[in-house]
This record gives sequence, C-alpha cells and structure tokens, in this order.
Amino acid sequence: MLSYFALITLVEISGLIIPYIWFMIVANRRGRTWGTIAVIILFLISYVNTYFSLPDLAYPSLIDGWLMWLIGGLIVVAILKRFVYGNGQTPAKTDQAGDGIIGQAINRFTGTFGWLGKLAVGIVLAVIVFIILGSVTQLVTKMNPQPAVQSIKTDINDDTKNAPMPVIKNSSETPVVNAPQTVSTDMNNSLNSFKNSNVYDLNHMRVQMYRKKMVYVAPVEFSGGFWRYIHYLKVPGYFRTDATDKNADPKFVSKPMKYTPSAYFNSDADRRISAHSLGYSMVGPTSQLEIDDKGTPYYVRTLAKPISYLNRNYDYKHYKVAVLNTITGKVNVYSPNNVPKFVDIAVSPELVSQEVNLFGRYRKGFWNATSFGGHSGVMQPTKAGTEGGDHLTPYAYKGRVYYFTGMTSVNEHQSSILGYAFVDARTNTLHYYREHGNVMTPERAISYAQQDINPQNYRGTLPLLYRINGEPTWVVSMLDRDNNSFMKFVYLLADGNNQSGTYAVGDDAQSTLALFNQRLEAKTGVTPSAPTGKTVSGTVDRIVRTNDNKLLFILKNNGQVYQLDTSAKDFKPIYQFISEGDKVSFKSEEVNTNGLATATVSLSTFKDQSLPTTTPKATK
Repeated sequence: MLSYFALITLVEISGLIIPYIWFMIVANRRGRTWGTIAVIILFLISYVNTYFSLPDLAYPSLIDGWLMWLIGGLIVVAILKRFVYGNGQTPAKTDQAGDGIIGQAINRFTGTFGWLGKLAVGIVLAVIVFIILGSVTQLVTKMNPQPAVQSIKTDINDDTKNAPMPVIKNSSETPVVNAPQTVSTDMNNSLNSFKNSNVYDLNHMRVQMYRKKMVYVAPVEFSGGFWRYIHYLKVPGYFRTDATDKNADPKFVSKPMKYTPSAYFNSDADRRISAHSLGYSMVGPTSQLEIDDKGTPYYVRTLAKPISYLNRNYDYKHYKVAVLNTITGKVNVYSPNNVPKFVDIAVSPELVSQEVNLFGRYRKGFWNATSFGGHSGVMQPTKAGTEGGDHLTPYAYKGRVYYFTGMTSVNEHQSSILGYAFVDARTNTLHYYREHGNVMTPERAISYAQQDINPQNYRGTLPLLYRINGEPTWVVSMLDRDNNSFMKFVYLLADGNNQSGTYAVGDDAQSTLALFNQRLEAKTGVTPSAPTGKTVSGTVDRIVRTNDNKLLFILKNNGQVYQLDTSAKDFKPIYQFISEGDKVSFKSEEVNTNGLATATVSLSTFKDQSLPTTTPKATK
C-alpha cells in the first residue's frame, strides 16, 4: 500500500520533470544541487500528504495535480532564470518599455524582499493561472449538465399506480418508526454492553435489509484519537436494531473489526479502499457498514468518476462499488451488475441526492432552468429527509431499499407535490412517478403535525408516504425534543393542505391505523378494507371515558386496553351506555406491547350482548 501511494505521488509530481530539466540547464552547479534536494523534499511532503489526506484519485484531479506542479515549476524557474541566473546578475530597474508595468512592479517588489519576494511572486502567479483553469472547469460543469443527466438510468411514469409506495392495511405492514435520531440515542445509551465501552463511540449509521427485515446498523468506532487506537487496535463489533419496532432494543453484535474508518495507517478502511480507487472519486464522507445474513461486517463505498476533465459532473451509469472485509482487510471492487447480494446500499445517499437534483432541474436542458428559459418541468427535491443532505428518506419495499423524495416546484410559494422519485439503492435506477392529485409536501405535513395536531410540542420527523385505502397518507413520527425518544404517530391525509382535517394520533401503528381508517371513512366516504385482526370476546372489567372522545376499557383476565372512537361515523349512540359486566365481542388488531399501547376496536364488528340490538317502534 505504501508503494501504491508513492506511485500516485510520482504521477502528480511528474509535472515537475520539464521545469526540473529547464532548471538544470539554466542553473549553476550549486543551484542544481539545491534544486535536486528541493525536488526530493517536495516529493516527500507530497507523499505524506497523499497518504494521510487521501486526495481525490479521479483522473481530472490527478491531471489538476500534475498541471499544478508543471505551471508552478515553470513560473518559479522562469523567475529564477530572469532574476538569479540571468548572466549572473539581476537586471537594473528601469522604466523602459521592455520591462513593462508588470516587470517594473516585480523588480520593485523583489528588490525590496529579495528571495522571499521572488518566491512569493512565483506562487501568486501560479495560483492565478490555476484559479483561471479551475474557473473554466466549474463553468463547463455548471453549464453542461446534460451528459450527466443522460447517464442516469431512469424509469418515468405518468401516474403513481405502480409506485413502490407501501400500502398499509394491517399490523403486518408497519411503517418505519425508529427515526435515526431515536436509534442513535438508544444505541449510545447501550454502549455499556461491552468491555471498555468508554473508549469507543458511535458516529455513523446505515439502514439496510437483514434477513428480509429493515434494520439500522451502526459500527463501534475509536474515540480519543491515535493513542486509544494504538492501545486497542480493534473495535469490538457493531449495533443492530429493528427499524420497524419502536420498542426494539439495540443489540450489540460481538465481531472484532481491525479495518475501520476510525483506525490509522494501513488499517484505515477508507485508505485501503482508496488504494483500489484509481480513476474514481470516493463518494460520501466515509465508508458505511453493511452486514450479510450471517452478520459478517463489511465496509461499502461508492466510487464514481467525472464525465471528463472539463465536465466534473459524475457519470451515474459507470460507477464502481468497493467492498472491504473488516476482519481480513481484503477489498473487492465490483461493477453495478456484480455487487454481492447482501449489499443493499450500493450507491451512497450523497450520490443519489446529486443525481435527483440534476434530474429535477436539468432533464430538459441547462437554459430551460435559467431565468432566460421557460422553466418547463423544473423541479427540486423536498428537504424533509434523513439522508443525502436531508433530501432522501429510506424506504423498504418488497425486500429492497429505496431512497424516496418528493419533487416540488422551485417556486417557494407552491407547497404541493409534482411527483415522486424512488431510487433503487442497489441498482441506482431512478423511478419517477408523476402526481396528478393535490398532495402536500412533507415539510407541510411536519408543520401541520407539529403546529395544528400535536399539543405536546413534540418534534416531527421522518415523514413517509403510504397508500391507505387508496389515499396518499403522510405518516409522521413525533419525537421528544429533548431526548429524541419516539412518542406518537401522526397519520395525515395528504390532500393539499389537509383542509378536510383528516388525521389520527396514536401510540402505536395498529391503533392509529384503525382510528385513521374510521376518520377517513367519515370525512371522505372512502370505505376501509375489511376488518382484520383476531376476534376478541369477554366481559368488560373497567371502562373510562376520556376528554378526547374515546371509550377505553379492559376485559376480565385480559390486560390489553381497547378503545372505541366516539367521533367515528359508525359509532352508535347506544355504545355510550357500555358498562362493567357487559359481555362483548369484536375484532381488533393484536398489539404485542405488554399493554403499553391501546388496541382500536373495529366498530363494524363490535357487539354488546347486554345492550338492545333493535330500536323500539314509536307509539302512535
């Protein structure tokens, strides 16, 4: 690995070959000696910088480095030739036209500061030339996004019929409730699960599929810098937790890992991957952990390459995926079609975020998106996600992970969704589905949940769009502002600004879904799907009437709390007279939370044998 980075340094510093040869010609014997020593010192400094800072190894960046040494070297040698080795003496200061304004200024400056002035002039001129070159590449990159947009593998649909939008019908289809903030807090609170936990930390987390379930995985990393690393050399393992169970406890998995991003020298995971990334850029701040179905940990990183030297936009079709075994240190680089099956996130959220931004803004050309164009179809991703600069939210759908974002107008005054982008995190296929209805943005859903619905002043996060009885519905997780604990669900009908006021708030997915279905039927006339869950029967033991139109009761020999919503359309007034001792039967979704959450009763199946079943005829 050391020889690899030495080779990379030689490639970049080879730009000094021409200036060095020129210097050998114009300099005297002593100057040649010091010039050779200077080149060796520059190589050593550049080598150390390359090894530790891990610069971009895409070909345009390597060419930039080569040109920097070439241009800088030529300017320095030219100045030395003119002011030091020009016939052995510095030309006299004159005001003749031959010197010109620039020559006179350089003469005065270098005459005042001597060698320091000469060196400073060379550096300034080199920087100016390099800035001009960099400005050209930035301009080309900005004004020519079409090659990058055309490289995006897209699937454009005119409606949302086939969108990978999860459908919630019953308890088997629960939304992701564990927001990253909640999981991070829970995992940090569980750091005492192993020995010497005080010297480790948790900084990175990734969602993935594990044995067909969506989980969060977070590696344990060194905390305290170099000396802690020297003492322990390995991290003890990683945490894993269920992403769909709000009561799930983080599980620590003991898998000692030698090669991690928080390690040093040749054990640094990013350094090992960098040694296999020649010609590509490592996307994202660091490698991310993924595990296979046996629990073996790997670090994965996306490698992308620019379109060309002048156009630095990424080619979203021809990328690579580097996979590092954290135990053996072996790195394999795969093309998109050959990525191992256990890798769910082959493309990093940072790459996907850039891809979605380019697609939304420039798919109809650069000029169309400017003030000179018509702005036809120009869109931008919403900013209510958890990854990729807060643009993306991970979805689990039929065993695959998708990065989801709503696409909205660049006009800040519009707050409705134009369509949805679902990017397959494994294949990098961007599926776009046009929305013809009036659906509010996730930012508006969070604002509505926080300000208009939520009296406890919780913080809304992780808005996920589901289809409930055919209606697009935002599901917002409400967190405690102080400790990020999950507190409530808010199910919110996504019709424009929710002027119908159809929403439901609950402690668990099942009861909140049942309540939302009841209110959805009352407000929109949409008939919920057939009642699901198991049939429950028994004798009412206790009953409580709450201030928010609920009847809560428990049955004898049954610790589950059941609720009836008195504001629901099919709630019969006679149900108000339910009392202790009544024998009842109904269907209800099973809630495995040890009585910590209420289970909503299906009103269409509710029967009370102690209440009249018919209405008496009126007397004449």
